[in-house]
Amino acid sequence: MDFAHRLKHFREKKNMTQQQLASSIGVTTVCIGNWERGTRKPTMDMLIALSTSLNISIDSLVGAVTTNVSQPVLSNSEMTLLNNYNSLDKHGKIAVDTICRVEKQRIEAERKSSSNVVELPTPSERFIPHYTSPSAAGFNVPLDGADFEMMLVNNSVPDEADYAVDIQGDSMYPYINDGDMVYVKKDAELQIGDVGIFCVDGAMYCKQYYVDDNDNLILVSANPKRRNFNVFVAADSGSSVRACGKVLLGKRIELPDYLFDE
Repeated sequence: MDFAHRLKHFREKKNMTQQQLASSIGVTTVCIGNWERGTRKPTMDMLIALSTSLNISIDSLVGAVTTNVSQPVLSNSEMTLLNNYNSLDKHGKIAVDTICRVEKQRIEAERKSSSNVVELPTPSERFIPHYTSPSAAGFNVPLDGADFEMMLVNNSVPDEADYAVDIQGDSMYPYINDGDMVYVKKDAELQIGDVGIFCVDGAMYCKQYYVDDNDNLILVSANPKRRNFNVFVAADSGSSVRACGKVLLGKRIELPDYLFDE
C-alpha cells in the first residue's frame, strides 16, 4: 500500500472526511485530495501534523519498515515545540518553516567554512509562494488559501515576481507548455494581449487578456487548437472576475490571428 492509499485508509478508519482532516491541520480539501490521489506529497511538517491529527506514527503513515530498535521519544520541550507549531495558522507555519530553512542554511555554511568551503546564500536570494495546484481552464486554485509552499529563488527569477504557479494544459502553447511553472506579478495593470492569471466565478485560468469593442472580456488561448477553451465574459453578465496577476514571460506576445477571423 503506497502513501496515498495509507492516508485515505487511516483517515477513513478515523471516520474523518477530507474537509475535517484538512481543517485539523490547516490546509485545503484540494491539498488532501492531491495527497490521496498521489499527485502531491506532503512536506515533513505536514507529515507531523497528519500523524498527530490521525493519532498514528509517521512510520505507519509513510509505510516505513519497523525493527526491534526502540523508537525515539520526544522530550517535553520538543513536544511543546511541536504542539505550539500545530496551533499556528498557515502564515505562522510558513514563517517558522522559512526561519528553519534559513537557519539550516546558515549552520551548513558554518560547517563548510571549517573546511574552507563557504556557500552563503547570495543577497539576491528570496522566498516566494509557489502554488502547487495547477492553473488551468475551469480548475479551482486556492490562490488565497494554504495550498502553497515557500520556494527559494535567485536572481534568475524576475525581481517583480510575487508568486509562482504550475500550469496545466497546452492552451498557451508555444509560450507556456503543459506542466510549466510561471512567475506572476500581482496587482499589475494588464494591457491587451498580456498573459495573466484570472479568476472567473471561482475558476482559475491562464490566458491572454482581451476586451472587444463592446467591452466584453475574452480570455484567449494562444494555441489555435485550443480556441474552444477561450472564456467569454459578457459586459453585462454579472460574473465575478478577478485578475490575479500578470505572467512574466520576458517578452510581449501577439494575440492569435484566429481571434480576428471573420
